[in-house]
Amino acid sequence: MLEKIFGLYKENSQIILVFLGIKIKFKSPSINQLGEVCCIQNLRYIKEQNTYFPHPIGIVIHPKVKIGKDCTIFQNVTIGQGKLINGNDTPIIGNNVVVYANSVIIGGVKIGDNVIVGAGSIVINDIPDNAIVAGNPAKIIKYKL
Repeated sequence: MLEKIFGLYKENSQIILVFLGIKIKFKSPSINQLGEVCCIQNLRYIKEQNTYFPHPIGIVIHPKVKIGKDCTIFQNVTIGQGKLINGNDTPIIGNNVVVYANSVIIGGVKIGDNVIVGAGSIVINDIPDNAIVAGNPAKIIKYKL
């Protein structure tokens, strides 16, 4: 019903709202459009790793960051350069890692496989495989079984 009242329809994968005779276009960014809403310079690498962005807004990933396969990164996450640790100044992220909204991962930290980084966490230390971390600074709160 709202579609008829407000003139809401879809055109070329965009949602169009007609309000007082004015067309307003909305679009959800695809991975090819991440450059418009995020600061990710190495999109080809991100695609090859099969990284998933459920809410691709405000994400910053330094070009030297290494990300494993099948990771999920939510909105407003920063993964960037910082303190030199073990010869690296950017994070190395394992496979199947989930980084929830508003988290920051900086410096040469290593994040293991199957890790969950809770929302709003600040990761400045290495995280082992299968850990669930949260907080500022992020601490292990549990391990996956």
